[in-house]
Amino acid sequence: MVDPKFAAPGREGEVSLHQVYVDLDVVAPVREEAEDTHAWGLRLARGEGDRRTPLLEALATPAATHAVLLGDAGSGKTTFVNYLVYRLAAAASDKDTQAEDLPAPFQGLWPIRLLLRDVATYVPAEAACGTAVMLWNALRADMAARLNEAAAERLLPYVQARVLRGGGFFLLDGLDEVPEAGRRRKCLLEALQALVDSLPDSARVLLTARPYAYADPAWQLVDFPILALAPFDEGQVERFVARWYQAVRPALGWDAAAAAARGERLTEALQERDYLADLASRPLLLTLMATLHSSWGQLPEDRADLYEESVKLLLSRWQRGRLVREGQQNVTEPGIAAALGWGEDRIRAALERLAFESHQRQGREAEREEAPADIPQAEVLAAFAGVPDNVNPRVVLSYLEQRAGLLVGRREEVYAFPHRSFQEYLAACHINADPESAVRLRDLVYADPAWWREVFLLGVGKKRLGSLGDAVNAVGTLLPRDVTRCPDPKETDWRAAVLAGKAALELRLTERGAGQEHCEALVERIRDWLAALLERGRLPPKERWEAGDVLGALDDPRPGVGLMPLPGAEIAGERVPDIVWCEIPAGPFLMGSVKNEPETYEDEKPQHTLKLPRFYLSCYPITYAQFRPFVEGDGYTNPAYWTPEGWAWRQGAEADLTPYDNYPGADFKTQLREWLARRPMEMRNRPFWWDHAQLGPPNRPVVGISWYEAAAYARWLGVQLRNAGSKLRVWRAGQSLPADLEAEAWNVQLPSEAEWEKAARGTDGRRYPWGPEWQEDCANTREAGLGQTSAVGLFPDGASPFGCLDMVGNVWEWTRSRWGRDVMRSDFRYPYSADDGREAASSPSIPILRGGSWDYFGRLARCASRGRNVPDGFYNNVGFRVVLSLEDSGS
Repeated sequence: MVDPKFAAPGREGEVSLHQVYVDLDVVAPVREEAEDTHAWGLRLARGEGDRRTPLLEALATPAATHAVLLGDAGSGKTTFVNYLVYRLAAAASDKDTQAEDLPAPFQGLWPIRLLLRDVATYVPAEAACGTAVMLWNALRADMAARLNEAAAERLLPYVQARVLRGGGFFLLDGLDEVPEAGRRRKCLLEALQALVDSLPDSARVLLTARPYAYADPAWQLVDFPILALAPFDEGQVERFVARWYQAVRPALGWDAAAAAARGERLTEALQERDYLADLASRPLLLTLMATLHSSWGQLPEDRADLYEESVKLLLSRWQRGRLVREGQQNVTEPGIAAALGWGEDRIRAALERLAFESHQRQGREAEREEAPADIPQAEVLAAFAGVPDNVNPRVVLSYLEQRAGLLVGRREEVYAFPHRSFQEYLAACHINADPESAVRLRDLVYADPAWWREVFLLGVGKKRLGSLGDAVNAVGTLLPRDVTRCPDPKETDWRAAVLAGKAALELRLTERGAGQEHCEALVERIRDWLAALLERGRLPPKERWEAGDVLGALDDPRPGVGLMPLPGAEIAGERVPDIVWCEIPAGPFLMGSVKNEPETYEDEKPQHTLKLPRFYLSCYPITYAQFRPFVEGDGYTNPAYWTPEGWAWRQGAEADLTPYDNYPGADFKTQLREWLARRPMEMRNRPFWWDHAQLGPPNRPVVGISWYEAAAYARWLGVQLRNAGSKLRVWRAGQSLPADLEAEAWNVQLPSEAEWEKAARGTDGRRYPWGPEWQEDCANTREAGLGQTSAVGLFPDGASPFGCLDMVGNVWEWTRSRWGRDVMRSDFRYPYSADDGREAASSPSIPILRGGSWDYFGRLARCASRGRNVPDGFYNNVGFRVVLSLEDSGS
């Protein structure tokens, strides 16, 4: 894979392997009992297994003297072989300044690399058995092709003597590329075994193969342990990108700093876009993206653009001529278009049709896999059946088998696209060639949403490359009517709404369609559908969770979630948090848990009756959107909003961890101190996860904030709402209505835990906000399986008696109530009393948290459950909401 700027003859060598090579990792997979060959091959291809180990380290163990390295096309098998040959050869010639970095068992070994598809030609078809001589003959032929006959004649005996006496490192690449004809494959395996038996103990042998082929017992060698290449992890991706940019910088005229900065931008792009993570884990596709990024200066922002350019680059691998071995000579093999007598457009059309038909067939299979479809050789040949009469269509197979491109060999006579997303993109391109493609895409999605959604998204993105209007019309086919005109939407309608939202995001429709009436109308229709989906609790939680994030990215219109214009400043665009308040009437309620109630804790007892004045609690936890004005305004720079302890924290004060002196576990306090040290003063001007794309959709609860920040925000919010001069809004009877409250009559702060508990459970002492028994689909706890925070209001069936949502699950919530000076023993016990110091604004006592969270089980989602932590704590499962307390404290 080369940068298009390097594509001219003679320039590819400007980026050499040793400059960009990154050490690979392997796992040692174990075949499960009764696991069939296909499933075993799939796991091998994914690199699934235990004990992830650096490849060189794994090969240096005594158990790996003879080993098989498995990896799919583009996983780095051949790259590793070439790299190790380079290192061993350089060490042998004293040209490797880092030779001492090679594992000790490799020191002094001569590398001998053979392509097994070439070796197979030296296995006579009539041979009764395989012998080591066949491999030595292949090595002699390789020498002759690279040098000449006379040199090979003189050199081979010397190499043989050296290797058979002192050992060598045989690197035998491409076992799966050996043809089955006659007994040739069996003879080659016998020849390999004979070679191994003839070598001294110091010698090493490494074979490479593709997983699906080697999963077949007929391919396997005895006493050759399997090492499966693991996908790149984040560290490997970062190292590759850094090395790539330092390698290409001389050719592109960059200095080291500029190259490093560009590499960092690529790494950030790979981390920010979810769909790139899996692609980046595959070395070939990561190289492809690095190539595009260094050529363009950035990755294409739209997914369809990225795949379009990637397809062109992968096609170019087939289009370039290259030197190949033919017998004992090197000859130039033309590009595939010249070999087939077809233009590139026709080759691409054949691949697009093949992708569509393969995807369609795979969708009908009982067990659909995430991997691309197996494509039998007959289907590949059929796709290219229209070549001129003087061209054998089978010529395409040699390109597939010997050049990783848009189709790769998976095992004998079976091919596949390099990644499922390429199969889906090319299938979308095939559909788009149909004049009725918009309707066709819609029909496929409605028939099987899960299977065709990516094809739809990529198809719409491809349409946008030609016309934004065509893309908008295709998205509009999913939602022909407003949700208010659809009396009984089916699940397919709700799923279509989510897909339409994702398509609008991928098209960047709010940006590109600004000022275009039909675009803005479609976006508004999508928002209304998604808001209704959340408010009605439709679809399973995981699908609803996705819908919530999509709605957040499209500017969630639900009251109480985002921002509202500042009265009188609408044109200037100034906005303040839009808080919808739930009214909690004055009166008594039951607080705490009764004696002997199951799954309760002693600090919740005794249950007692507590009377509270009327107050108003925010319907939802404070969201990222609502916290943003605090970050971008004077929230972190104005000490007037902060308690004295809070401002000291803001200025860098260290946490007081004496409350954990009696906590069990000698290392806990040390680990907590180390965690808190990750947020020095310069990182205390925004929430800890403020820039974390996964945690930060605008309509999710803000997390990564200390108690000090939450308390400061509450005071800041009170100032903003008073300055706004707007009427507060209260949630009544399913509507957001103006509240008749004068600005001087209320105060915004964190709720006390008593206020929080009454708002959560009402007056009847219920165990959960929705009733006495645990119910599924009422809260984002560990039982829901989401594994992270979710858009607020995602679980409408979990509403409290007063209409508050997300009271349990999603995030723990800071309160203004205090626990005491020792996490193991509360200084403030029940019955609750607001006058005993537990609600003091400044106190050395640690604060209480309520509600449980996404990573805790339902036991801690009970209304009476209590948590506590140091006020300095910042976690990805802790947020807060605010209370509006009335100064008259009456009814």
